Amino acid sequence: MKRIANIILALGLIMMISSSCSCNDEQDDKTDDNGIICFNTSNIVNNDFGGLGVEWGTYEDTKKIVPDAWTRITNAVDYLKPSIVRCMFNLDWICYDLDKKGTTDKNDDTWKYDFTSVHMEDCCDVLEYCQNNDIIVAFGFWNVIGNADTSVDTWGMIQDCSSDIRWAKMTADVLDYLVNIKGFTCIKYFVNTNEPNYTGNVGSSKMAYNTYAKWEQGVRQVRTKIDSIGLNNIDIVGGDTTGFGKVALDYLKNISINLKSILNNYGCHFYISNIDISKRNFYSYLSQLYKGIKENDKNVVNKKFYIWEAGLYDGKDAATDCNLYIQNYNYGYRMADYTLQAIQAGLDGVCYWDLDDGMHYMYNATGTTPKEWGMFSTYTGATIKDQEYRPWYYSSVMLTNILKRHNTMYFDSKHTTLTCIGTTTQDKSNGAIVIVNHNQSKITAKVCLQETVTNNEKTYVYIYKEGELLLDTNGKILPNYEYNTSINSIYELEIPTGAVVILSSNKIGE
Repeated sequence: MKRIANIILALGLIMMISSSCSCNDEQDDKTDDNGIICFNTSNIVNNDFGGLGVEWGTYEDTKKIVPDAWTRITNAVDYLKPSIVRCMFNLDWICYDLDKKGTTDKNDDTWKYDFTSVHMEDCCDVLEYCQNNDIIVAFGFWNVIGNADTSVDTWGMIQDCSSDIRWAKMTADVLDYLVNIKGFTCIKYFVNTNEPNYTGNVGSSKMAYNTYAKWEQGVRQVRTKIDSIGLNNIDIVGGDTTGFGKVALDYLKNISINLKSILNNYGCHFYISNIDISKRNFYSYLSQLYKGIKENDKNVVNKKFYIWEAGLYDGKDAATDCNLYIQNYNYGYRMADYTLQAIQAGLDGVCYWDLDDGMHYMYNATGTTPKEWGMFSTYTGATIKDQEYRPWYYSSVMLTNILKRHNTMYFDSKHTTLTCIGTTTQDKSNGAIVIVNHNQSKITAKVCLQETVTNNEKTYVYIYKEGELLLDTNGKILPNYEYNTSINSIYELEIPTGAVVILSSNKIGE
């Protein structure tokens, strides 16, 4: 007979522990699983996860951030332990002295680079940190160089966008400097302009004249150029599109048909509504998207598919490009739900938007204001509250420390009342179960990680919910409960509404 112990926890969280898991490895949808949400080899959705991370790009104006910003930033990233980082740059910051040689042939044009600029130094600081900490980087340029108003623009790249032959040369020159000269081999992906499907308005957007055909031509030219300097190991992000609209989906369809032999990944941005998270529509959208790509690119299962910008739409102020809800605990639990749904749909990684308010700014007639989407702020004008870590920093730390690169991911698709996944490390030394309750009431569930892990003497329980998140005096996350039982046991939990609960064989931060 199995040993069962009943443990009553705070918040009405009830846990029953069985010394072994009775899930059947061969179970299918018709098998009686005793109501257990079980994670084993029969429901692996990813056997080489790409990891979680954050947008950590070049700071637009380092004069607008506090003097100790770098220390605060790196301390935050040290604990976050991202597997991936998206680092974006502007060519306008370093390209100058254009000489058209008196001809209309753009192949004749020459220009200079200031690789000693403040922006390049800041970018290199970020890349050096990533290089030293084994973080995969998607590096790219926000958009083409020049003025969006073509009547005063001198570069003449706006109308051709990335299909302009000079774009490919600039890309190769900058990557040559960063990778071949500086040694930043952490750069594994190049972003061929940000959100190319979002064109904006003529005169105010540098992408106003962009089309898929121009973007594809740019990708092909960049591929040829960077291959010629020995950087054939850097992949070009397959899309970096935003949303599920027709134009975005057409980009991905065309990529899956025209560029499947050139690109070994797909990449998107998604800002999702609260209701699409709570109703699990996001999972459905992603599953359909993945299915559509697979129809044209059978090899997509062997390619990486990342969300390179991840955030929530509700709370966005269009005038300031800030999210008013990032101070709330609910933002954190919904982003956790977002992350798990993406993993359940088979995606390889999620990169959160973003790390620090001090990176990006909104420029308008009334002045310059930071875009507040971050996990904290180093902006000089930020309030004390904004300078502190926001709740969703801690929910992100919980996830990035548990859902690591190369992990195996499990999803029991028969049970979707809660959003939950199981995970084991590549060497099967540690494992965890992550659960989000997006329902309007508490939910009782039995869960079991059947895939055996070697570190199975203790189980640590973490709860992310307002009033329940535990921190030590140094701001590090503490387990709410600790048991001398294996992660491979059966656990019955009463999950509070709006909570993230993690059961793990190892402590967060270890």
